[in-house]
Amino acid sequence: MNYIDINIEKSKKKQRLVYKKWIFEAIVDFFGGVILVVSFPALSTVFLYSQLTTNAPDYLITAILIFTLTIGFGGLMLYSILNLDNLKRITGTLRDANKQIIREIAINHEWTIHQDNNNMTVITPKWSWFSLNWGRQIVVIYNKQDILINCMAFGLNDIKSPFHWFGNRKYEKIIKEEFEEKIETSPNNAFAADREQRGSFETLNS
Repeated sequence: MNYIDINIEKSKKKQRLVYKKWIFEAIVDFFGGVILVVSFPALSTVFLYSQLTTNAPDYLITAILIFTLTIGFGGLMLYSILNLDNLKRITGTLRDANKQIIREIAINHEWTIHQDNNNMTVITPKWSWFSLNWGRQIVVIYNKQDILINCMAFGLNDIKSPFHWFGNRKYEKIIKEEFEEKIETSPNNAFAADREQRGSFETLNS
């Protein structure tokens, strides 16, 4: 799996991952998404039309059922594709402390850290033959005191997969819960004190 090249500043502004890629790659991604969303509803529409225009349709109820299911499937795929790159904001503390917490979470789960710098950390969850983590990666962007996270899965040829929506959200939830817990339960509650101090400062200036 090739690790995606991200435009950090644009991603922070748009609250979604913005990639550095060739126009051809963007076109391929676009048409790939269109085909995925439209193909099954289109095929079921043809089947339904053939049944409606037949004098004695044998599979009309089946055609209606398949059409309904594929329309629902297409809607779910469209929603997943449109939200694949969204970044979830989690309130943190100082940047170095945020980075240390993310490292600890990755180490505790035996996840692999592939990139780690002042702007971003890229992690891949532990993979085995009995897991669904192949091609999945977690991006953590450090934005002032907060972190922005996105979990995404890739298929063949590093194509973004919309089929792992719920699994990706599960990993984002794990990071959010453990990140907030570590801030609240850190030694001397230093992280929590920093957040409280920042909150009081914002209140005084509001």
